[in-house]
Amino acid sequence: MEPLHLQLRSEVESLYEARPYPPVGYLSPFFQRIRWEERPTLNYRAAYSAAYGSTTGIIASSKPRILVAGCGTFEPVVVALANPGAEILAVDLSERSLRRLEWQLRIRGLQGRVKTWAGDFEELPDYFGAFDFVIATGVIHHLSDPERGLRSLVSRTKEAGVFRLMVYSYWGRSLLYSAKELAGKLGIKDPAAFRRMIESLPAGHPYKIYFYLYDDARNDTGLADGFLHPCDRPFTAYGLRDLLSAAGLQATKFLHAPAGQPEAADRLARLPVDLGSWDRLSLLEWFGELEKNFTFFACRDGWRIRPKVTEYEWNQALPRSGNLRSELAGRELRFDTRRDPATYSPGELRELADALFLLPSGGK
Repeated sequence: MEPLHLQLRSEVESLYEARPYPPVGYLSPFFQRIRWEERPTLNYRAAYSAAYGSTTGIIASSKPRILVAGCGTFEPVVVALANPGAEILAVDLSERSLRRLEWQLRIRGLQGRVKTWAGDFEELPDYFGAFDFVIATGVIHHLSDPERGLRSLVSRTKEAGVFRLMVYSYWGRSLLYSAKELAGKLGIKDPAAFRRMIESLPAGHPYKIYFYLYDDARNDTGLADGFLHPCDRPFTAYGLRDLLSAAGLQATKFLHAPAGQPEAADRLARLPVDLGSWDRLSLLEWFGELEKNFTFFACRDGWRIRPKVTEYEWNQALPRSGNLRSELAGRELRFDTRRDPATYSPGELRELADALFLLPSGGK
């Protein structure tokens, strides 16, 4: 009999071979808008400054090597746009997903910027070498052994490597898991049957309300990925803390809206001054305030540095100028990358830096 972890991997591969995710068609490069607001947090220098306090330093790479693990059909397109000059490797179990991705890259003239490899990133050949930046969006929670998978990613980075990770929040998706459990008890395994189950529920039923608020439920591919995935292991705040600790990592900056940042817990209760970030995130969970998944930058334990910042540089992922909504700021920010950062007021400078539009580049 096939070992459970290999069986689950085969089921996950089959899911994405049948339904490449996210769903992008061959004409989508002509119609699909790339969201500029996603780019600043996919930039290597932004991740590096969040970990080490500054983009200045002999261990920062001038031409970063980036691994996008479990890349799907589209994310490496945005990663390439966010990191001019970077060397990027996109890895996925599904060959069909990679073919969709390669078409997206080719039609946008980015095919020379991204290499692809079909397979399990835990089995990535040594000849690919070590990476400066690892991006794993929505993949760790789909592994049969998340700790082993995360350790594998850590082993593929340089000592001063940085990470951008997104993992499912149990409490943020609790209604989804309840609906998924009900579907399991009814033997439902396909999107059409799942939709019929949802339609059969009373109009005000919480599962039904959540289903229609869940953007990916609008199409069968998103529904299968969200509600019918064969391997889905969400995390609480403390569970995620323990996972990172076991892999030798520490979170350096949460990429949440203001209401989902650890310090937002201070508004909910009178807290001890020494309460840590994970305790605060756990309180947000209990108060029902952490409604989205955990997205954050991380680096190895013991490697954080906090130099005295003397200068700032603009995030390379930004367009030249304009208004851009920032998830971190919780609002739209105006910027002009031709402007000297030193001309901003302290308040403007702080807001742009907190949003990762400006990155600390000086200091020792």
